[in-house]
Amino acid sequence: FPCSGPRAAGGPCKAGSCQLAPPSAAKLDRQNSFAVRFGLCDKCRAPLSTNSHRCSTCKRPSTMQPLCLSLCVAAATAYLAPTTARRRTTRLAAMREFRAQDLTLERFLGQVSVTEVTDWEYSGEGVNPLDPAQPARTKSDAGVGSAPLRLFLATREDPTARARGEDLRCCVREYSLKASKVARQELDAFRDRDLPKKSVCQLLGTLDDSEDGFFSSDAVLDDSFIEAWVANLRCEPPQPDSRWLVYEWAGTCTFASLTSPPGPQNPFYAEPPRPFGGGIFGSRAVGERWTYPQREKFVLRAIKNAVACVADLHEAGVAHRGLSGAAFVLDSSGMDKNVVPKNAPLSRVRLQFLGFSDSASVANMNDDLNSLGYVLLELLLSPALYPEDYAGPLPPVSDGDSLKRLYDDIFDCDILKLRDYCANEEAWDGVVRLLDTSDGWAFLGTALGANDRRRATPGLLTARALLGSNFLT
Repeated sequence: FPCSGPRAAGGPCKAGSCQLAPPSAAKLDRQNSFAVRFGLCDKCRAPLSTNSHRCSTCKRPSTMQPLCLSLCVAAATAYLAPTTARRRTTRLAAMREFRAQDLTLERFLGQVSVTEVTDWEYSGEGVNPLDPAQPARTKSDAGVGSAPLRLFLATREDPTARARGEDLRCCVREYSLKASKVARQELDAFRDRDLPKKSVCQLLGTLDDSEDGFFSSDAVLDDSFIEAWVANLRCEPPQPDSRWLVYEWAGTCTFASLTSPPGPQNPFYAEPPRPFGGGIFGSRAVGERWTYPQREKFVLRAIKNAVACVADLHEAGVAHRGLSGAAFVLDSSGMDKNVVPKNAPLSRVRLQFLGFSDSASVANMNDDLNSLGYVLLELLLSPALYPEDYAGPLPPVSDGDSLKRLYDDIFDCDILKLRDYCANEEAWDGVVRLLDTSDGWAFLGTALGANDRRRATPGLLTARALLGSNFLT
């Protein structure tokens, strides 16, 4: 090869026309393996006999079996081999167990209360919604005497991720003993389910809380540990029986931040940050404040993204069952996640706090849509959409609990009565005009009446269907 002349054993071609050196051992092995794969003799490349192991041309016994026989043996081996159960890798099994040296706690963010709400129904007619002896709902605080859930900003010690330019910030949550059930429910929400990353803040793992861990009973009772904790984080030391979970960082701005009274706590009314280099070059100019058209555009986009998040969660088989303003966090890619960006397309809404989640049954999904309706109603009637330079009195009813009592108990779930009530408040002139021109009241009435047995079209109402409303298109 390539002149087909005879080759001396271990030498070059005898024909002298090509003078090719003998093939290497590795090349011969590759040629032989190629021939064996296609059922050829490993010496003369003639087809092998299907009934014997001898070559049909050179009659030399072949060291390899024909292709068809090899396939039969392989098939029989696979059939007779004992079957082994396929190991299923869940998201929880792939989560990381962080150690003390893996994280650095930067600062204490705050605490979240855990409240269970019970709705009451009474037999008979004529129940007075203003009678304190006949409450429509009651609340029980799970954190009486201790903070049930505390949040910390931390950074991961991962040089490889830092070299890739990843965000090393994470949120560490401490669940007290009274909120341990909530922590277990958070873990169950991520077990065996692939929750959408674009809509749900992902659980990264757990923080070691064993007897030898950083937060063991011996560590938290050490005086030097307590002194260092209080001096650096300015909060109470951890409890020895707490549960620790590590989540990806999504910022601290939520829908609850947008509904707070006008002031530094509300990103729409806070002093805009100075531009880069303002303190270096002597310029004290600040950014422009939010105008009403900008706030309206941002709120409408946030509402659409919030409905899409709930739809994605339900389609993943999970119902949140604890939707509130704090459950919707505003996450912005590539920007400071502690403030709301002015460019609305850069901001995305994600869900958090799945401590009360359950399977996505019809009843649970309807409850989610009802709670979602009140969250959106509170956002629309909040200072986020007050007119420009509004200096009048604040409306008497604007928080979620008061709106729920007003709509359910006083107005008997009549959205038109709620519309007439809002039209009498000067602070809500822009919102009423917005909802009047885009079927917004019908959208809110559909969401608020999702769990009402008296609605005209009983049955399954999905969050995905709400996205088709004229109010969101």
